[in-house]
Amino acid sequence: MKFGCIVLATTLAEGSAARRLRNTRLLREDTFIFDTVADGSAQASTANTSDKVGTSCSTDDRRVKFMDDDDQDYMDITTTKWHSGGYRMDCVDKGSHTGWQCWATCSPFPNPDFMEWNFLTFEAKVSGMFDSICKPTISLKKRWPSYSSNVLALEGEYVDGGSLSDTVWTRVVIPIASLSTAEWPNVNGVKDIYFRNCGTAYSVNPHYQIRGLLLTDDPPTISAGEVTTEPTPQPTGHPTTANPTKSPSSPPTVSPTEPYWPIWNEAGDSNTLEDPNYTCFEQKERLGITVEDNVFQDYFTIRPDPWVSGGIKFGCQRKDANWVCDRSCFPFDGSTPDWSEKLYLTFLAKVEGASPGCTPAITVTGGGWPRLSSNKIFLEDSYVDAGSLVTSEFRRVAIPLDDMRTNEWNLNNLYALYFHTCGFNEEGSAYPLLTYHVSDLAVTNNAIDVISMPPTTSPTPYVTDDTLLATHRFIHTNWYPIFAPNREPAENSWLVAENDAWPIVDSSAPSHSVTVFIPFDENVIFSAAADSTIYDKIIVEGSLTIRPVDANVRIAAGTIIVEKGGTLNILTEENSEHTVTVEINGALDDQADPEEMMVGILALEGSLTISGNEVHTKMAPLSQTATAGSNVLVINEAAEFAVGGELTLPDTQEGLNVGHWNFPACCSYTDQTETCTIAAIDGNQITCEQTLMYDHAISSNAAYISRSVVIRTSEASIDRGHILHTGAGSFEVRNARIEHLGRTSTDLIDSTVMAPDGDLNFPPGQAKMIVSHQGSNQIARYAVHAHHSLVEAYFSGNAVLPVGRDGLVAHNSRVHILDNIVVGANGTGIFLEDGTETGPVLNNYIIGRGGGSRGGDDGRFSSQSGTDMAHGGFGIWCRGKLALVQGNHAEGHFGVSPFAFFVHPNFISDKVIPDVQGTPAELAGKKLKDIEPTHTNGLQLQSYGGFINNSAVATFQVGIDLSYFSVTADDEVGSIIQDAFIKNLALNGRGISTTHSSLFTLNDVTIQGTVAENTITGIWCNNCNGCTLQTPNTTLVFENVASNRGGNC
Repeated sequence: MKFGCIVLATTLAEGSAARRLRNTRLLREDTFIFDTVADGSAQASTANTSDKVGTSCSTDDRRVKFMDDDDQDYMDITTTKWHSGGYRMDCVDKGSHTGWQCWATCSPFPNPDFMEWNFLTFEAKVSGMFDSICKPTISLKKRWPSYSSNVLALEGEYVDGGSLSDTVWTRVVIPIASLSTAEWPNVNGVKDIYFRNCGTAYSVNPHYQIRGLLLTDDPPTISAGEVTTEPTPQPTGHPTTANPTKSPSSPPTVSPTEPYWPIWNEAGDSNTLEDPNYTCFEQKERLGITVEDNVFQDYFTIRPDPWVSGGIKFGCQRKDANWVCDRSCFPFDGSTPDWSEKLYLTFLAKVEGASPGCTPAITVTGGGWPRLSSNKIFLEDSYVDAGSLVTSEFRRVAIPLDDMRTNEWNLNNLYALYFHTCGFNEEGSAYPLLTYHVSDLAVTNNAIDVISMPPTTSPTPYVTDDTLLATHRFIHTNWYPIFAPNREPAENSWLVAENDAWPIVDSSAPSHSVTVFIPFDENVIFSAAADSTIYDKIIVEGSLTIRPVDANVRIAAGTIIVEKGGTLNILTEENSEHTVTVEINGALDDQADPEEMMVGILALEGSLTISGNEVHTKMAPLSQTATAGSNVLVINEAAEFAVGGELTLPDTQEGLNVGHWNFPACCSYTDQTETCTIAAIDGNQITCEQTLMYDHAISSNAAYISRSVVIRTSEASIDRGHILHTGAGSFEVRNARIEHLGRTSTDLIDSTVMAPDGDLNFPPGQAKMIVSHQGSNQIARYAVHAHHSLVEAYFSGNAVLPVGRDGLVAHNSRVHILDNIVVGANGTGIFLEDGTETGPVLNNYIIGRGGGSRGGDDGRFSSQSGTDMAHGGFGIWCRGKLALVQGNHAEGHFGVSPFAFFVHPNFISDKVIPDVQGTPAELAGKKLKDIEPTHTNGLQLQSYGGFINNSAVATFQVGIDLSYFSVTADDEVGSIIQDAFIKNLALNGRGISTTHSSLFTLNDVTIQGTVAENTITGIWCNNCNGCTLQTPNTTLVFENVASNRGGNC
């Protein structure tokens, strides 16, 4: 830590209130608010893990930076005409399931009572252009109610020498009593310290540097400066409307002061000035927008449908033959509003239908043609009185227009203001409809303070229904069942871990009758060698580690849940001979869990690590053909395999008629994939316990599938399990055998449709769900699934064995998928689902077993709104172009293709790339539709990732399937396919197939057939929209194929 040196002269006279306080209590120890750069980030305040640790403690990240300095760290605060800046002393994370205690906080503790000390002191430098009005000033803000302190000018008796300098650090000492007001006499519950701007009249506003911010009873001495006048009271700002307590509310108690521009204040503002029969509402007829002409306060009501938002139009709506406006909305003079210099948008509102995942929001559009859109503002938190809109009363909304401006648009030439629909969720189901009631809509240049959010330690007054009626809680993007002791069946046991020990379980307990709960403060290690219990659930809020000590470990459960802040580690020690087996054994319950989330391992914003011993040799090529009837394999070189381990041998049969319309029913087809259990190893010769049933060709690769950690679905389980992580926490699956997981099938996706019961009120994030359709093939129950994970995840060195649909899945997540073996995925072995995935896919070995629908993606694309993809039978399938796919190899038999890219922009253009560690800065947080225009010749595979050095020696319909790759007219390269080797063992098929694509560069690509007299086409081009596929500067080799090109090639 770096400290500055203070050399000061005379003692500052204490105010009378401070002297009285000193006489009535013991002196407190000095307490730093900000001293080092570390104080600029929220710190953990309990033993719990919070994803908000590290959150900035500034009031505004755009204005406040925490600087690391060799002398002493400091805050650098740049104010503007609209914004002040400072330090936030508040709790940033409260765990609702732990009594709302604070898990992460700024300053030594949240919301300190400043009157427990006598003085606030710090050192400062300030630059700017100051006069008798514009001066460096400071004020405090209370958390609840939202009081402000006096505003003190940093000069005179408060400052060493009477004034601050822009070059020399100067000591400031402020009696806390000087900050108190009649409204806020005890200066308690402080939320923010603001170093203030001078307002919109000044183009240059103060730039502060602040260090050593300290509360003390023993103030440093400073030299006398010129004494200023009495502290300036904090302006109250406009409007100061009280929160109405009923609907409709009473009118504001304070009349607006200029500059203030009403947009909609009464029923008459709903129509054009010249013609009251012409509406100023956008989508009035479709949405049935109504106006309540009320004796207390007029308001309008908008209920957007799932497809269309509604709002208010601005400016001229029609011009006559002389080009004079004859129908005008706000500002009702024929002109178009310009908010480029306006400061705030404000209104009163209440909302019905808000739910987790569906938050009321607004935007404005305009800027000429094509129309531009502002930033979307969600009507919550600091924009709204008490932090959120409710159904029971109107609340004030105040939005700094600077927050709506974008880099492309300063809010000039406005067209309309929209109150947004929530549209559809990830599964394609409509959210409950929002209903907005709005009044007193205006823009203003007067500062507006909304009432802050109430402390979360207080229960919300709107919860009136029995919480046992709630069935689900919302976590990140989905609804999940609620677990609690009082929700268990009467015959079941709920056992709580204590003293860091696994609870004692009655060995005679029936299967699925025991739930084990690990509280947040428990750290449990499970190493039992002979636990015969089949647990119903294991719920981890604390920490659970499953690992062997001196014997193999096995545990069985229906569902293991890792809650937010919880940690589950399933691991073996390096070089240990002992193993861990986790068996999923359970049955789905469509009543309690209609979306079938349960049965498996779920990390719901928790931390999940599965880590076995590293496997150094994952695959080895055969140096001679392994023949049926033999039990000997000869590999090219000695491999680090182990006796008792297992090898998968791919199907290498040749000449299958995969192009027949009725394959495989037409033909005598048998999957020839088989397993060798190693009985002995002698150099490069391996003896199997079993006699081989089929030949396996020379150079085909034996895949080593044994691991020290096994996660599998039990043979006795009624339903298959899955592994899912969502949201925060962490997610790593390394060197594990994942067996018989994933229950979504390649049949048509049929997901449950359900929505919250809007007639019931529960704590935030809880609801009683009403099912309108019970699905028969739920989406997203894959073997290993990063589902909207907000962390950089890793799937590395795993063996994933027969899979229902998809094996390793990155869904709107950044996942490193490295060195895995995937065998027999019916849909696709590796699935990049949304096009927003940026993690690399490197050096994986995928073995196909001929499963899947055998159909292309276009067949279900439109009818299923882009949600039912990659069902045909693939090795690696990608929805976008952002990931590096390199060094992967495929063998066996694939229903469609070992490698596929389907990059049609429909249904995903608004998807946002996760802003997580490792994501390229130019992509993080961007919508897909906003990335393509930033590239001169469009977004291509090599723009951020690439398709490099991938190979397939297998049976397939298409070797590399490429669909919907757009290019610009000036592009002469297109996407590059680099160093690909594609060998087809079938009688027919295509090496590369393109659909709705016109340009690729194929560098060092070899397409090869195997059987004589095949009908394989090297490159086939579909639906090129009248064009011919171009492959410029291509180094392409065709070997033993019937025709090099076909279709539009």
